[in-house]
Amino acid sequence: MDNDNGCFQRAVKCLVRCCQGPTGATGPTGPTGCQGQTGPTGATGATGATGLQGPTGPTGATGATGATGLQGPTGPTGATGATGATGPAGENLDSYAMVHDETNSTVQAKNPLLFQITNLSNKITYNNATGDFYIPEEGIYNVHWWINARNANNNENNCEPKVLGVEFHQYWPEDVLIAHSSTHDRLTCCDTGTLNGNAIFYAPGGTSYRLINTSEVDFSLVPNDNYSACVSIHRIF
Repeated sequence: MDNDNGCFQRAVKCLVRCCQGPTGATGPTGPTGCQGQTGPTGATGATGATGLQGPTGPTGATGATGATGLQGPTGPTGATGATGATGPAGENLDSYAMVHDETNSTVQAKNPLLFQITNLSNKITYNNATGDFYIPEEGIYNVHWWINARNANNNENNCEPKVLGVEFHQYWPEDVLIAHSSTHDRLTCCDTGTLNGNAIFYAPGGTSYRLINTSEVDFSLVPNDNYSACVSIHRIF
């Protein structure tokens, strides 16, 4: 049965070809039909090689500064630290005395000089009857003196020239030599010289000090612009 159908169809096709005339002219194109549905996306192809980097473009203009943000809240105050220990008290160096003399009195050999006028005094006191400077506080002190003196060689008729000298001593509670000064030249009865001296010394406190004529002869003070002698003492440490 199938073979008969096949033969029949071939016969029809043959008859058609035999009876078919020439192809006519192409007719006008019909209107475009509706777009069919999009087919499925094909597989992604392999990535191509990276191209060369292009030149850097010009820098763009700087943008305007943005508005300042709001200030944040103040943080809490930290705890107060502990108070440090109190430092040691500073040194009190207000111990001093200055005295002078304006007379032409005679100072006997081996005797203290007696300055008549106290210019100023604090803690250190001066006794013009004995010539004692009393220092109550322990410390390091500076002393300076100058004396205008003339040889008063009353015990010799020939007025032999003599060197005049004085010494600064701790007098009490024991005798301690601290410093010495003398005239540069030997002086006759008519000659006047100046004795200058100074020293830095330790005072243990509660001690007294004197300037003593240690010359072989007496000498007389000689006023010069009112002052004939002067001495000052002050604590430096």
